[in-house]
Amino acid sequence: MKIATKLLFLIALSFTVGCQAGNSAGDFPESCVEQGVEFNGKNLVLGEGLYLFHNISDNSFWLNHPLTKDPGASAGWGSEIGAGNWSALAISNDMKNFAINCSTFGDAGVDYLNCEEVIKSCKIEKAAFNSGDSGSYWVAEDKPLQDLIEAIKGRGISW
Repeated sequence: MKIATKLLFLIALSFTVGCQAGNSAGDFPESCVEQGVEFNGKNLVLGEGLYLFHNISDNSFWLNHPLTKDPGASAGWGSEIGAGNWSALAISNDMKNFAINCSTFGDAGVDYLNCEEVIKSCKIEKAAFNSGDSGSYWVAEDKPLQDLIEAIKGRGISW
């Protein structure tokens, strides 16, 4: 009986090795939590903060914030993210309910994907921006996770 008990303990232990407290998705970096992230229909809706996006699909697609008024000279919000890659977006406190859609472009035009099925998103807790950084912008785009974190920190953002 002692051998069976030890065996069960070792099996249970093997399933918990590598688990991280603080977030429900084991692939999120430390201090990145599923907070401030909501889905509305096919869209992802965010509040203020620094968000990371992980493409969990097998294909590239576009993350886009649809412009609701005349864009003027704006370059827009579209950013392609490759399969398995990550992107980071800073959203300022003056942007309320910042919607992101996930889409591909084909012969038939734009195909809107269900963001909840193709992307995992988390918010960096207590992100500290340089005093010169303000506004909403793509911090880093379409990178493996380690490269993304280095790019974020290279812009002077810490947590």
